[in-house]
Order: sequence, then structure tokens, then C-alpha cells
Amino acid sequence: MITLGVLYFGIGSLVDQTYISDEINYFITIAKFFIVIIAGYSVVKATSNKELFIFLIVGALTVFLQIFFFFNPLTDGGRYSGFYLNPNSLGFICMMGYALSYSVEKKWRFIGQIIFTIVGFLTFSRTFIVVWLFINILSIGVSIKNIRILAVGLSLFIGLLIFNSFLPKSNPRLDAMTKIFEGKSDNTADLKEDGRTKTWAIYYPALFEKPLFGQGHNAFAGGAKVSPVGPHNAYIKTMGEGGLPTLLVMLIFYTLMLKTAWSQFKQHPHLFLMIIALLLFMATNHSYWTNGYLMFFSMWLQYQVFKKINNISSIKEQELQQKQE
Repeated sequence: MITLGVLYFGIGSLVDQTYISDEINYFITIAKFFIVIIAGYSVVKATSNKELFIFLIVGALTVFLQIFFFFNPLTDGGRYSGFYLNPNSLGFICMMGYALSYSVEKKWRFIGQIIFTIVGFLTFSRTFIVVWLFINILSIGVSIKNIRILAVGLSLFIGLLIFNSFLPKSNPRLDAMTKIFEGKSDNTADLKEDGRTKTWAIYYPALFEKPLFGQGHNAFAGGAKVSPVGPHNAYIKTMGEGGLPTLLVMLIFYTLMLKTAWSQFKQHPHLFLMIIALLLFMATNHSYWTNGYLMFFSMWLQYQVFKKINNISSIKEQELQQKQE
């Protein structure tokens, strides 16, 4: 990730400085990135599965504090974010917590999955719903019994469609889904509104105009060169501002993690599921380079994946030595 940061900030700043509106803030952004990457590694190594699971549950439960105590109808929309300020951020926390639940005891796993499912649905994040379904389908490969939580989750979702009067403000997506479920409408326009694929398409011409080294730092930020709306895609933003070399390093970094985690899927399914959730979230969010929790999860997963593979190698070496003796 240090290599990744050097490439992104180095190439982006050398290619074009037009979109760096405030140099001081730019240098602060760079400093924060490397402080998190270098100093935060100690936290990563000291954070266990159980500790992270508890923190994610506490974070997810803040949504009910927002709904019942801190909801402001003038500033808060019909999507709920807890203390994360952005519903998509809370949706990501629920994705990671749901995937991580496969590493804890069964009773805590079920409780955590119920919490993350309910809170994730309250964010009305389409990304969360897609990732939630994908994780559940993959988990059936671990045990056919995992189909039960899929059934429970779908029941909770239907319950939310029917009994949503406790919410302080309705959401267009919820209203649309409720009407479709009740057979009162077949209009899916509200569900398709602000589709990510349309947003990505706006950035394709600028992306391929200078594919090798990009358009410069912040060129693909909302309100800069291309569109007032950001690309909502970390891969597009990375290539658009840091060029193809930066994107390739990013893809290699996560592909190696994904491949290694897949080889441990039966023993540690949570790692593969969390990486999948992270990669899919990055495809719908462009805040990667300024987002502390995306960096943290990237480092934590890297450490966990290769720690596990090193432990397996050490055990095999010990067994081989014992046989030889």
C-alpha cells in the first residue's frame, strides 16, 4: 500500500496540478494517508476478529440512536447512516461485519448477522443488498445450513416493507419496493435512479483520453474536470488521476489477497467474503484515497490473509520435520 500511495500521489501531482485547489490540504491528505498506512499497521496487528466484530456491531447500532434520538428532518433524508454520516458508509460497515460473523461463535454469529442485516437494510443501499445476497450464496458453499440466515434475512426485509411506520421519514426506494411487493405498482424508476453505470459512463471519455498517466490529482473529483458528481468508483478514480500503473498495482494487490483467501475459504471463509465485499464497495465508492476505514480494512485483511497462510506453511513444515525424524 506504500507503493500504491507513492504511485497515486506521485503521478497525479506530476502530471497536472490544475485541480489541486489548496496545496496545504493536498499535503495534509498525503500525510494522513501515509500515517494511517505506516502507524496504523500496529493497530492492525493487534486487532483480533472478536474485537473488530464488537466494534462493528457497536457502530451499526448507532443507526437506532440516529432514528430515535438525533434524527433531523431538515438535514437527514430517508436513508439512515447512524454516526457514520453517510448511509453508504454504514452499509459498508454492515457488509464487513456480516462477512466477519463467519469467524465467530455460532450464537454470536447469528446475533451479529441479524443486526447487520436489519441495519444494512435501513441504509437502503443497493450495494449492500447485492453484496448481502452474494455473501449468503457463497456461504452456502461452506455449509448448506447457511441457507437459513438467507431465509431469515429475506423475511426481515419483507417485514421492513410491511412494518416501516417506526421510521421518522420514508424513503423513495422503500416506497417503490413496498408498492411493488403489494402489487400496487410495477414502476422501478425510483430503484434505478442515480444508477452507478450511468455515472461511470460520464467519466469514460476523460478516462481513455489519457489512460497511461491520467489527468492529474483531483481531476476525477466531483466538480472538477468531468462532472459535478464524482465517479462513484475507486478504480475509475485511481486510473483517471494516477494512471494505468497505479491501477495495475491496485489490482495486483487485491487479486493476490483474493486468490490467497480463496485457497483458505473452507477454513477461514470470512476473509474471502470480506475481500469480496470490499472490492464490490470500491466499485461503487470513490473515497478510497481519503477514507481511513477502507485503508484499515485493506491492511487488516492483508495481514490476516498472509498470517493464516504463513501459519499453515509453518504447521506443514513442522509435520514434515516430525515425519523425517
